Amino acid sequence: MNVFNLLFDAILLVHVVAGFIGLVAFWIPVFARKGGRTHVRAGRVYALCAYVVTLSAVAAAVGRIVSYRVQGIGVAEQPGSYGFAVLLGYLGVVTFVMVRQGMRVLATRRAPEKLRTPAHEALAWASISGSVIAVGFGLTVWSEVSPVLLGMSPIGLFTGRRMLRLMRDPGGQRMGWFYSHMASMLGAGIAFHTAFIVFGAQRLWAYEIEGPLAIVPWILPTVVGVPAIVVWTRRYRRRFERRAGAAV
Repeated sequence: MNVFNLLFDAILLVHVVAGFIGLVAFWIPVFARKGGRTHVRAGRVYALCAYVVTLSAVAAAVGRIVSYRVQGIGVAEQPGSYGFAVLLGYLGVVTFVMVRQGMRVLATRRAPEKLRTPAHEALAWASISGSVIAVGFGLTVWSEVSPVLLGMSPIGLFTGRRMLRLMRDPGGQRMGWFYSHMASMLGAGIAFHTAFIVFGAQRLWAYEIEGPLAIVPWILPTVVGVPAIVVWTRRYRRRFERRAGAAV
């Protein structure tokens, strides 16, 4: 076993442990009282785990591509392997951006004009660029991974656009920071559950889905999670509007 394999195994171990802890920590803020001590502490654990998971995913993606190049394996020879590395890196970048947005809007909620910084704006453009790369690679280097790349590609685009819109008009929507915080953290949770269903669950219960149904584990968390985000956003929007009306 060479140094590269040892390093890859270490990154994978950190990735799996942080992913499991983050998956558990995700559900605590969902049910805990919003803004309470339990919500805040569990949310910080979840965010920290998300940072570790996403950065390790990006590192693993880059490592895979470097390893293929060192071994003399070209894109034309193993398009699926390269496609999976691109997918892993793309999801890592987008999930990191979502969690960072969720934490950043929370930290600047009393001074929303501070949300826009060169670094944070660069993250928004990184998310959009990730979508462009996912679409470009999925179409030009077609493999069994291409449908997943194309299906996941809108996430980065929507995430980046929403971030830029909020940064350029931070006070344009009442409680806009709250909606962004909730959608960002829940969106990152979708990525956590996708990774668990695709990789963790299949190894734990030793099952394999083949054929056209193989895409189901990839899209199931999104199919469930996105409508849930919409419903929760509408619920809190009505609640805040009632409070505002009562105050008036």
